[in-house]
Amino acid sequence: MKRVTHSRTFYQYLGLHALLIGIFPFYIPVYLWNQGFRVGDVSLFISLAGLGFCFGLWIWDRLRLQINLSGLIGISLILEILLLFNVHILEMDRPVLLTLGITYGVYNSFFWTTQRALFFDLIDLESSGKKYGNFQIFVGVSLQAGILVGGFLLEKTNFIYLLWVSAVIALIGFFVVTRTKPRYPKTLSLHKSLKLQEVFNFKDQENSKLIFVVDGFFLFAESFFWLITLFLLAHESFSELGVMVLSLAVIFGVLFYLLKNVIDRLGRKRVYTLAVGLYVLSWVLRAVAHDQLSLELLYLFLVLITFCTSFFRLAMNKRFYDLAKLTLSHDYLVLKSYYSQISIALVFGVFGFATYQSQGSEKLLTPIYWVAAVFTLTYFLYGRRRANT
Repeated sequence: MKRVTHSRTFYQYLGLHALLIGIFPFYIPVYLWNQGFRVGDVSLFISLAGLGFCFGLWIWDRLRLQINLSGLIGISLILEILLLFNVHILEMDRPVLLTLGITYGVYNSFFWTTQRALFFDLIDLESSGKKYGNFQIFVGVSLQAGILVGGFLLEKTNFIYLLWVSAVIALIGFFVVTRTKPRYPKTLSLHKSLKLQEVFNFKDQENSKLIFVVDGFFLFAESFFWLITLFLLAHESFSELGVMVLSLAVIFGVLFYLLKNVIDRLGRKRVYTLAVGLYVLSWVLRAVAHDQLSLELLYLFLVLITFCTSFFRLAMNKRFYDLAKLTLSHDYLVLKSYYSQISIALVFGVFGFATYQSQGSEKLLTPIYWVAAVFTLTYFLYGRRRANT
C-alpha cells in the first residue's frame, strides 16, 4: 500500500510540474529570443542557471534531511512562481539575465533532484526502462497541455495572466499532492549530504564523470538551442511552436510506448550502442535542417530527430539509473547533477562571452549542432563494464 501511495505522489508531483513547465519555463529560450537576446546572451543565461543549480543543489542536499517531502514540493513550487514573478516585474535587459538565470537554476535544482529521488525509489534493474518510458509518456501529456496554454497566453494576453494562471495551478496542485502526507523516499532519508570534497574526489570505472560533464552541454543544446531553431522554423510564433511541438509529441508518445515495453528485455549493450548511433544522427539532421527544405522533408527530419533523441534518452537514462542502483544509489544522482551543472556554467559561460557581440547569431546554431554530433561519440564510453553485463 505504501508503494502505491509513493507512486501516486510521484505522478501527481510530476504531472503538476510538467504542466507548469509547459506554461512558461519551456518557453524561456524563445521568450528571451523574442525579447531581442541572441545566442551569446542565452549562453550566459544558461551558464548562470548552472551556477544557480549548484547553489540550490547544495542547499537541497542539506535541507532534505531537515524537512519533509511536502516541504520540498512546496519550495519547488514557490521557486517556480518566483521565477515568473521576476520575469513580470523586471525590465528585459541584459543585467536581468543574472537574476533570472540564478532563479531558474535554483528552481531546477529543487524540482529535478526531488523528482529523480522519487523516481529512483520506484525502480529496479528489471523495470527501469519501462518505468522511465511510462513516466516520459505521462510527462509528455501534461507538458503538452501546458505548452498549448502557455503558447496561447504568450501570444494573445499580457504576461500577468500567465503568472496568475500558474500561481493558481501551483496552489491547487500543492494541496492535491500533499493532502495524503506523502512518505519520505528512503533514498533521501538514508544518505547523508555530500561534502564538496567527496564530489571532487569522485571517480569510477564507468567513465561516469566524463559523461556527466559532457551531458551538461547536451541538456541545454537540446532544450534551449534546438527549441530556438524550432521557433525560427515556426516563424517566431509561440502558438505555432506549441502546435509543432504537440504534433511531434504525439509521435514521441507512440514511440516511447513501443520502446518502453521491450527495452528491458533486449540486449543492453546492443540497444545502448544503437541509441548512441541514432543520437549522432539526430545532431547531423539538426545541422542540415533549414526552412528552405520542402515542408514534407523538413517534417520528416523533425520526426527522425524526435525518434532518435527519444530512443537515446530512454537508453541513456536506463543505463544511468541502473548504474545508480549498482553503485552509489542516491549519491550517484546528486554527483551527476553537480558535474553536469558545473560543466554547464563553465562551457556556456566561455561560449557566451566569446559570442556576446556576434551579429546574425542564429548562424552559430548550425556549428553547435555539428560539434554536438562529434561529442556524442563520447557516450559510447559510458558504463561499458557493469551496465553491459
